[in-house]
Amino acid sequence: MTPKTDSEIVTYKKIKSEFVDYTRFEDDAQKRAIARDSFINNLEYVPSYEYPKLDFLIDNEDVNTKKSAIYEAVMELEAAKQQPGANVAELELFAGFHELRLKRIMLVEAARNLQNPVSMSQNEVNRQSFAQLNEILYGKFDTPCYLGMIDTEKHRLADFVPESETSSKIKRDLELSLAHIEVSGDREEALLDEKTLQVLHEDVLKRYTDVLSVVPNTPDDVYYDVTQCVDIMNRALEAGGLAQCGWKAIENPEKSNPSTKQKDSTINLPSNTCRNASELRRLIIHEQEVHARRAQNGRDSGLQPIKAGTADYADVEEGLGVILECAVDGSLDNPAFDRARNRYITAGLALGVDGQPRDARETFEILWRLIAVQESDDGEIDDKAIKLAKGTAYKHIENAYRGTQFWMKGVVYMKIKVYYEGMAKNAEFFKSRIGGLDEAFEDISIGKYNHTDSAEKALVISAIASQKADNNQTQQS
Repeated sequence: MTPKTDSEIVTYKKIKSEFVDYTRFEDDAQKRAIARDSFINNLEYVPSYEYPKLDFLIDNEDVNTKKSAIYEAVMELEAAKQQPGANVAELELFAGFHELRLKRIMLVEAARNLQNPVSMSQNEVNRQSFAQLNEILYGKFDTPCYLGMIDTEKHRLADFVPESETSSKIKRDLELSLAHIEVSGDREEALLDEKTLQVLHEDVLKRYTDVLSVVPNTPDDVYYDVTQCVDIMNRALEAGGLAQCGWKAIENPEKSNPSTKQKDSTINLPSNTCRNASELRRLIIHEQEVHARRAQNGRDSGLQPIKAGTADYADVEEGLGVILECAVDGSLDNPAFDRARNRYITAGLALGVDGQPRDARETFEILWRLIAVQESDDGEIDDKAIKLAKGTAYKHIENAYRGTQFWMKGVVYMKIKVYYEGMAKNAEFFKSRIGGLDEAFEDISIGKYNHTDSAEKALVISAIASQKADNNQTQQS
């Protein structure tokens, strides 16, 4: 390959390859709500989902052109690393960044193929392709970790003393569902010890005093609607200096979960958002001080990969958000941890690592009962508790099976597992840095990259230094 000039390499770095896979699995929120209610109320065996945002893949020249451009950029950047005097760190970050986006396009294409198989044999090929691309993007599933969680749930169930016939039936049904899953002695270990968590808790409250102080000091039975939550979050963005950089919180009726978009500097809250003060503090830490803050700092660096996310950032980014939510509360016994952990259990049940791949209905029927037992303090599970458990379980089901047809057994969108795995990586990171949290948070705040990986950190720091040197040279000339 003919060596490229510096200007040609810069052109390849600037190829527009930002592509977020999960945004292609969205649909009208009202349609989704109807499908959810029909499913939970047993009117439909599985939710009926459409994916209109996948239609853009059909004979779309822009997508094919974009893929070709990204592929060529990756090849050119890889070749450029071999040239004398090359800034290998920066080129490697950009090559990985573009390659990740290419794989995301391929995953979405695989999801599109799942919707319209031309034959049974082709359907199996489509499933395998979707599964393989999920593993490439989000990593292998940790079966021993999952079995450790199931071991905990079996012990919880054994200790559960039902106080009603309804509770007794839920316990019997769950025992039957979990009976064949052999845990083989796998035990679940706490991610953080109490002493480390308390040190982190005190540091986080002090570090984020300004942004958290905008949340009203009200009891947990006082809830705020979406308009109030948007207002509070915008005040938090102002207090943290991100509003001055163009960031704002908005209501977005198309979203079913809160999300941060670095492309237009928005934190999007669904129209049905309803949070109390404790939940708002956790939301601000997760969306603003992790996703938005890291995106803005990456943008300020001038390096696209750490603004939009390096090839290896996804799990540690989400896991950081979850573990800092736990730090705000000072406990792993909170909804943020439970949500990440139960998502992992959902993935394991759906995949059928016990030998029984499950569709959405089969996974849901186990999951809501498991959550109901988790949430029961006195052995009673009434109709209200069942409704809440089903609503929580459904969110995990929707997360796991999005991009698929919900009747497919063992076909899972594996982004669901990165929350817990990323939290485990961040737990180890903080345990090893608990004596130097100022430096640890400096590393975290550089941008959207894998701060738990010393090799990637070295690449990022080297690339930023090179970027600054280039900027200084440009200004001087």
